[in-house]
Amino acid sequence: MKKRKFEGVVLDFDGILADTEGLQWKKWNILLEPIYIDKKEYIADYCGKSSATEIPALLKKRYPQITLSEKEMAEKASQILKELFKKEARLMPGALEALEFFKQKGFKMAVCSAKDPSELEMKLQSVGIAEWFPAENRSTQSEAGGKPKPHPAMYLLACQRLGLKPSQCVAFEDTSAGVESAVNAGFHVIAMPNEWSVGQDFSRAHRIIQGGWKEFLSDPQI
Repeated sequence: MKKRKFEGVVLDFDGILADTEGLQWKKWNILLEPIYIDKKEYIADYCGKSSATEIPALLKKRYPQITLSEKEMAEKASQILKELFKKEARLMPGALEALEFFKQKGFKMAVCSAKDPSELEMKLQSVGIAEWFPAENRSTQSEAGGKPKPHPAMYLLACQRLGLKPSQCVAFEDTSAGVESAVNAGFHVIAMPNEWSVGQDFSRAHRIIQGGWKEFLSDPQI
């Protein structure tokens, strides 16, 4: 029997497991109204960055009329996001089939996303896949020393929790920051760009899949 290349799969949430990047954009416009961040600006400057630290700092610099502190922005945006997720979060096409595939093949699985465990729990519950990822199979920014992607800390923690070496794991990411994080951690990285991230630099990914989970499942190569 041919030996499998990898033993673990680590997945980003927004844009990989769930079609929620548009909700991330929407929350900032709700919070900052009447300031409006158009889609082009969001994609170019904020998509894939940390909502807990990076985006509030960038927005404060771009829009000096914002009176909220960065911490207040992050906290209020998180509350808005929870309400949006309850009503509008959906799985990415083929995501559930992919999870079934990984389970059937015996891969260990983890999810690497969100600023803290409570936010990640909310995300997973909103699309009905929390049972796929128990607490020991989750990695968040706060648990990884507060370091957001592209720092490798979140992926190194996910790997540690799976009990595997980085070289034994493949990561799935939809943003350049996520790709950088996983590559810097020593993972094999598959990039799956979507409408929010298609123009980003994925040159460091080991494989780029333009057709989402359907294309991956037709030829997994892992």
